[in-house]
Amino acid sequence: MHFGTLTFGRQRSLGTDAMLLYDPAGGAYAFSYIGYNGTMAGGGDTEDSRWDDALKYRISYGPVHFGAMYKFADGSAGCYSASATWTAANCTPEAAHNNAWGFDLGGDVGGNRGKFSADAVFQHYNQAISVLNPLLGPQSATQPYQSTTDSIDTIPITGANVIDTTNTVYGIVTDNNGIIVAAKYTWDPFKFFAGYEYIWQNNPRNPLGVGASDQGGYFMSGVEDNNLDSEKLVQIWWTGAKYTYRNKTDFTFAWYQQRQNDFRLPPACSPSAGFRSACAGALNEGSLYADHHFTKRFDGFAGIAYSWVAGGLAIAIPHKPGVPYNSNNNCAPTVGARFAF
Repeated sequence: MHFGTLTFGRQRSLGTDAMLLYDPAGGAYAFSYIGYNGTMAGGGDTEDSRWDDALKYRISYGPVHFGAMYKFADGSAGCYSASATWTAANCTPEAAHNNAWGFDLGGDVGGNRGKFSADAVFQHYNQAISVLNPLLGPQSATQPYQSTTDSIDTIPITGANVIDTTNTVYGIVTDNNGIIVAAKYTWDPFKFFAGYEYIWQNNPRNPLGVGASDQGGYFMSGVEDNNLDSEKLVQIWWTGAKYTYRNKTDFTFAWYQQRQNDFRLPPACSPSAGFRSACAGALNEGSLYADHHFTKRFDGFAGIAYSWVAGGLAIAIPHKPGVPYNSNNNCAPTVGARFAF
């Protein structure tokens, strides 16, 4: 009897597995938005596309397969205080609550002439961390730069530092939920793909504090546990098709769209009032490329990706002087070769 497969350690999340399986571009960094942007695979935060100290169980029965995953709480949660005039002396040590869990249910139907596959994935992650670029600082209007002293909820410590701010990170903490529904239909030599993800994020039920540990052995000298004024909602759609010519050349088209709501005050977001990363916005990206396999391990590829963004999602995109944030586009041709060991 087959009892399934159980693995433990640092592993790809169930959402990451599903994204790679149902992404027309297979997660290619040059041509796939959900490949180079880990927000979707991580269920809201890039670093959660892989889970540490996690159990993953998968089992198949006939055409149906099931997966479950659980991440144990680990690391330090640091020191927290809700006081507006807190110091290292009156900061309360916290216990880590950064556990996570997820489920996957899917199946395959069909045979040689055509095969339909589909999966549905749910993920929940407590105390997820979104690390900010030190040069950009937190998204708070009260502190638009990285603090040179320890801080929490953008309130700097008035006394001695809890930890040294050298080589530490500043991050936003949320509790994240995500649902993915995706499908693929294979009708040789064609493959058709479609998928949708809905992510909702809230301020953490259990806050992290200064000195909390993050992935890669880093510690947090700045923490925002109340960054969201309202629930952050993110939606992603994608679709595409792949055509294989004589088993050696693939032609792939992919299209992706991401949308988000306004999740911080003030709610006024417009070209005249100004945009922030917390403003509602949309991103669209399309790609078309060819990949030829000269041998089993060596292939060459060429293609182009074109994207256009608006609103809050355009903040991080370079744009021409005088061009408003609600009108940005980018064209990225790519040519390359790859040898797989």
